[in-house]
Amino acid sequence: MQYSRHPHHPGPLVQAELFHNALMASRYAGPAKVVSAKKPAEAATVESAAVETGFSEIALNGAPGQCLQWLAPVLRDLSQAQAPGWLTLLDPPEAVSHHWLRNAGLDPERILIVRAKRGMDSLELCCELLRLGCSHTVVSWMSDEGQQVVTNNRLTRAARDGQCRSLNIRLGMCLAA
Repeated sequence: MQYSRHPHHPGPLVQAELFHNALMASRYAGPAKVVSAKKPAEAATVESAAVETGFSEIALNGAPGQCLQWLAPVLRDLSQAQAPGWLTLLDPPEAVSHHWLRNAGLDPERILIVRAKRGMDSLELCCELLRLGCSHTVVSWMSDEGQQVVTNNRLTRAARDGQCRSLNIRLGMCLAA
């Protein structure tokens, strides 16, 4: 996907540059570290307790419209979280647009929609987004059943490294509308 650039910058602007520009515009310095005068072991415990991290997954079945209706309240809660950073949606269904976000009661100004280019490894992109730590939560739509354990472990590790949360949505058996 390409977007037009400012007249002073020749050539098209690609999605990776847009993501980078959005991160820079947010002026988010990354997750804050908890400083403590306690012993190093105690300080590490305080630091890890300060930021909720990890991997979760939701599996939804049904028609695509129904799945999005069930998902809207979850995304609404995440978008209204008082945590710093973006709520990042990686490769959501095509129906998830800024218009849909507004109609579902979500704040599109706190949400970053990232769509992988054809041929990109969505798992690797998701791990990179998590490790960056610029999002409080990265929501992905991956459904590779054969590699589920490996995928879950990689996302858990990346979320821990970036001190954020990973939520994967599995849309199993969703019927075509």
